[in-house]
Order: sequence, then structure tokens, then C-alpha cells
Amino acid sequence: MTTCCAIVGLIFLVLTNLANIIAFATPYWIITGRLNRGLWAYCDDSTCTWVFQEVPTSIPGQDSAWWLATQGLMCCGLGVSLFALLVATVALCCECKRCNSSHAVAGLLLMGFLVVGVAVVVFGISANKELLIELDTPQRTFSWSFWLAAAASGLSLVSAIVYAGEGRARYS
Repeated sequence: MTTCCAIVGLIFLVLTNLANIIAFATPYWIITGRLNRGLWAYCDDSTCTWVFQEVPTSIPGQDSAWWLATQGLMCCGLGVSLFALLVATVALCCECKRCNSSHAVAGLLLMGFLVVGVAVVVFGISANKELLIELDTPQRTFSWSFWLAAAASGLSLVSAIVYAGEGRARYS
């Protein structure tokens, strides 16, 4: 029997994954003048270029360790969140009497919260120091994808709390 708490947790988990995927793929982490930059693409007024198409030599910070660390951490965070979604949906269909899938999902989501949260913090601090990205400067600022990644981290924490509560209520 699926509980209301499991359904609420699954809704938060789907929202977490949507936010992670959108933040991961869009080129709007920072705005520097007429250039929008994301983890995997950068766009000017007329075109977008993916980092896999060519090596961006004229864009500062693109090959720095903190940028690559953010890309790697976001990959791991997205993978963990997608795996948590897989486990949660399988747990809806197949109930195991001796195992607590809710606690496993909560653990995965907690790990996703930490990994994506660290990625956002590393990116924010490093972009501020090296690229002079500020919160209050419209020409050099963090854009909506950055904030969506921060929100995805928070949603992952909320989802983890809901699943931990559901697992505790069901198996205590």
C-alpha cells in the first residue's frame, strides 16, 4: 500500500530531478555582458556553442579546475537524483517486506543534496573571485540556471526529509 507521504515525496523527487536537469543543461549560469554561460554551453546574441564543439580559448574560467569540478559534481548529483527516482518508482510497484526502500531513497537524496550544494557553492565562490561575478551587477551576475541548481539542492533535502519520515513511519 502506497502512503500519502510516499506520493508527496515522489512529487518532490520529480521536481528535484526536473530542476537538476534544467539547471544542468541550460546556458544561463552566469551573464557576462552579452555572453550567457552555462556548464556545457555559452551563448552570445546570435549563436550558442557547446563545449564539445570546440575548445573555448577566449573565455576565462572555462578550463579552470573549479569549472571542471562543478561540471563533475553536477554530473554526480544528477546521476544520484535520477537513481533515487528509479529506486522510488520501483518501490511504488514492488514492496519488500524486509527492506526499507524509503531510507535508501532518503540517503541517495541526502547525498544528492550535498553534491549539488557543494557544486553550487564552489561555482558561486570561484565565479565571484575569478570572474568578478556579483549579485547586484546586471552586466556580470549569476543567472537563473545557477539559482535553479541551488533550488534543486534544497528540493533534494526536502525530498530526503519526506522519504526519511515515510520510512520511519512505515517501518517503526
